[in-house]
Amino acid sequence: MVDKVTHLDLFRQSLNSYSPITDESFSGLCDIIKFRKVSKGEDLVRIGQTSKKLYFVCEGLLISLYMTNDGGTHIKNFFLEGNLAASTVSMLQATPSNFSIQSVEEGVILEMDFQQYRQLIFDHDDLKSFYIRYLEKKWIVENEKRQIAFATETATARYLTFLEQYPGLENRVPQLQIASYLGVTPTQLSRVRKSLNKS
Repeated sequence: MVDKVTHLDLFRQSLNSYSPITDESFSGLCDIIKFRKVSKGEDLVRIGQTSKKLYFVCEGLLISLYMTNDGGTHIKNFFLEGNLAASTVSMLQATPSNFSIQSVEEGVILEMDFQQYRQLIFDHDDLKSFYIRYLEKKWIVENEKRQIAFATETATARYLTFLEQYPGLENRVPQLQIASYLGVTPTQLSRVRKSLNKS
């Protein structure tokens, strides 16, 4: 059974961590929310599909991934409990998504229609403030840090940043996925982990 009260409380806490949300605005969001159970390996968005939904992770773990030129896959992001997940460019431009979003574990998510969500933002100043601060942190600050890290940091430094950013995640996902996210080979990641265990 889905614990809707607990999940909605987590959702509101997450929103408020960026900017305070009024009861009226939150009630509007609740009106467009659908609770959804997801299975391990389930695709929420497929590559080439035009995305129309955004998701909030209540329980479980989502990943976004895309195909590389050599036919492999690269992990773009991990979405833990308390985080929003979406193919935002696809939704904004109504174009096919360049990556997929997949559930790594069984879990529970909140699902929202993007156009309804966007209209609520246009209609409420507090949601506009949330939206701006969310985009500033996720799309600008964190993306810039990651781009610089990939260009300047060693594999060890990137792995330590990963452990800090995603505490406990190294025990929830295969090392292959972590290596993909960090832009290293599984062998390189194994060497990094062995080196850190020795020190």
